Amino acid sequence: ASCFNDGVGCGGDDGCRKGLGMSTYAGEPRGKMPEDCSWMNPEPQSSTLALGVQALPLMLLYPLRRVCTWILFVSIWINFQGRLTQQRLMSLILALALSHMIAELTLPLVGIAGKWILIGRFREGRFPLWGQYYLRWWLLEQILSLCGQGVFEHSPMLLRIYYRMLGAKVGKGAIIHRRAKLGEFDLLEIGDGVLVDNVPLRCFCFENGAMTLRALKLGDKSVICCKVALAPGIPIPAGACLGPLSSSYELAPDDVPESNRAFCFASFPCPRWPLRVLGNVIIALVWGVSQIPVLLVLRQMLHQSWYKNHLRNVYEAMEWFLTPERVGYYIALRVVRNTITPVLRLACCIVVKRVVVGRFTAGRRDRSQYNLFKHWIISALIPGGQLLEVANMIGVHYEGVSVILRLLGAKVRMVSGSEHISTG
Repeated sequence: ASCFNDGVGCGGDDGCRKGLGMSTYAGEPRGKMPEDCSWMNPEPQSSTLALGVQALPLMLLYPLRRVCTWILFVSIWINFQGRLTQQRLMSLILALALSHMIAELTLPLVGIAGKWILIGRFREGRFPLWGQYYLRWWLLEQILSLCGQGVFEHSPMLLRIYYRMLGAKVGKGAIIHRRAKLGEFDLLEIGDGVLVDNVPLRCFCFENGAMTLRALKLGDKSVICCKVALAPGIPIPAGACLGPLSSSYELAPDDVPESNRAFCFASFPCPRWPLRVLGNVIIALVWGVSQIPVLLVLRQMLHQSWYKNHLRNVYEAMEWFLTPERVGYYIALRVVRNTITPVLRLACCIVVKRVVVGRFTAGRRDRSQYNLFKHWIISALIPGGQLLEVANMIGVHYEGVSVILRLLGAKVRMVSGSEHISTG
């Protein structure tokens, strides 16, 4: 038997016991042995039901989302055109912004409704792969990914509300990284004051031909740092601090000291609100400047001679968008958005790094407000490790990445891998 949870496996019968609730803490057993870990015959993955369900995202869900958001945008745009008859570009920008805001508010609620319609409440047990329960679980994963978290991801409080609406038990003051991957929400319990980094919190594993669901509980004041592997069925004791690259198999007191709390991103202090407001203004300006090439292409398209002065309904809008002369502009928009915009945005970030942020110094991090602001804004401007997708465009030409890192302040002689640093 073997259990897998996001690529982390535990082999053999003993591994199955540990992965499903037989871990110990301070010598005391926790959880219980699952009743049956025997082989369960999976359903045929090429059956008509399995193939039909797994075709739904491509054939129905994604097109439906695009059509709905497009109709929303066009309806708003037509309304604005009647009010701003001489401001074609402005009405288009306002319609795009407002429709995006409405989608950010409504799409997560659609995902939440889909969870309760498709699954209801998750329950513990073992279910055959490609069976009806597995397919419903899989389809829900696609719906939640398609709908996203919207406005809920912009605040720890809103994110707690979002997961509670999905059925998870989330305690007071818990801080969950917005990129943390949570699932099987009714089986997930997060205690008060828990800190969760960018890690998967999943209550399932695949073993012996079955999808096994077991509850996952994080005790009060526990900490989960980055790249921690959590197995379903193993409760995390209150106050346990799992450091980076550890797992829930290591729960002895010496393995989860309080000192690990300092390595959790969620525990990093943020600057006070006036500095955050200033930082958000800078972030908005960087984003606005990076969109100038897109606006120039739109402006050129909107002022062509084949432009209709006023669109009265969705049919006329569709006819307007399908004008053959506009196809070249649509291609230009795609090219600009995926090539020029990321480079311009990164250039603006380099200017902000040199003018506003300045240099970072080695050693213990200074907790002054300005220093907290510097770390906060650079992580917001250049999240992740791909330099705003510019590194992906450069590809294996690592000298180009080296030049960018030097402009950001790093001392780099040669970069020979795909992981890049973002601050220097």
